[in-house]
Amino acid sequence: MSDFVDATHMSKQDIQLMNSASDSDETTATRTWKPRAKKISIKHSVDNVWAAAVAAQRINGSYVKHDEAELPEHEATGKQLARRSNRNIMLDILANPAVLTVEDIAQAQECRKFLQNDITFRALKNKLGEFDLAISKCLAVAEEFDTAKHRYEMAVVASLPASHQRSLSRIAEQERVRATTGDYIGTVGTKVDTDIEVIKSFFSVKWNTWYVTAVTPNNSAVFFAYRRELPAGDSYQIRGTVKSLRDGTTQLNRVVITE
Repeated sequence: MSDFVDATHMSKQDIQLMNSASDSDETTATRTWKPRAKKISIKHSVDNVWAAAVAAQRINGSYVKHDEAELPEHEATGKQLARRSNRNIMLDILANPAVLTVEDIAQAQECRKFLQNDITFRALKNKLGEFDLAISKCLAVAEEFDTAKHRYEMAVVASLPASHQRSLSRIAEQERVRATTGDYIGTVGTKVDTDIEVIKSFFSVKWNTWYVTAVTPNNSAVFFAYRRELPAGDSYQIRGTVKSLRDGTTQLNRVVITE
């Protein structure tokens, strides 16, 4: 039943305005309603999806979560993409999978195998985290990824080659330190001068400093804090004071680079 409006004391002009507003409301409602678009479903083989993720990592050199924009020098008011997200590059490659290389496919298979073994190991030790569960969902897709059904899983896959590379680097670092002699390079309180090769360097937010693990030419492990990052693989001459001797590693204090 429609609402009743008493127009007894309304002028002809008021009635026309009221009718015009009503028609406008109905037209606006009709124009703004749109049926929900159905998500397009495209299927890609598991091998192609993982290989495309590896290729995107190769192109960017790292994992880029969102498209990055920068101001071009020739047009200060406009914007152009500095790097596209790995996920968007992956989708472009899936539209033309012929660009995938043999190396992309081989590395993708290695990545999947490594992550599967890692997840199995963590599950046995009951150490699965939230991201591990997301990886498990990706590994559970056995034959085809559906762009509509597996949208989340494909976004996660785009990030996994970077995770794989970090894991391999961490394992290599651990093996390099384990391969050291276990000999110390001084006694507590003494000053030492030595050459080092940096194995790893990480930043501690809590202590606002970098912590460096390195080896000497005699294959002894040293550990110390430093004010800036010392990239892995770089070599330096340092001087420091032996702070402690623990677990086959000499910890130094007040370290300075002498050359």
